[in-house]
Amino acid sequence: MIHKKIDKLIPYLSENFITYPLWEEGNYIPFVNFWQICKSQNEIQTLDKSLQNVFENSGYIVQFNDCNFDETILQYSVYPNYDDLDDGSYKFVKQDWSIEEMLDLLGTVLK
Repeated sequence: MIHKKIDKLIPYLSENFITYPLWEEGNYIPFVNFWQICKSQNEIQTLDKSLQNVFENSGYIVQFNDCNFDETILQYSVYPNYDDLDDGSYKFVKQDWSIEEMLDLLGTVLK
């Protein structure tokens, strides 16, 4: 059940945990938003490396969000990778993407 996967990620979930930002009409791509506290540059590098290793070739993108809240609180988003098509539409790189899988992958990094 998805709520059990979500519960495992508490307290790292953003207050806007799952969003569907609309860049263009009809572009509905879900973002899973989370944060992590890093007290040193070494912790930041370790987190970035872990995220890169887990999400590399997964069909998902991890994006750092520069929110300027605090230098120790880092905010990120995960979303399905997609390609823009010539006709203005888009196609997901991983056709069977799921929010549940994004949560599982995050769970391997955020412990």
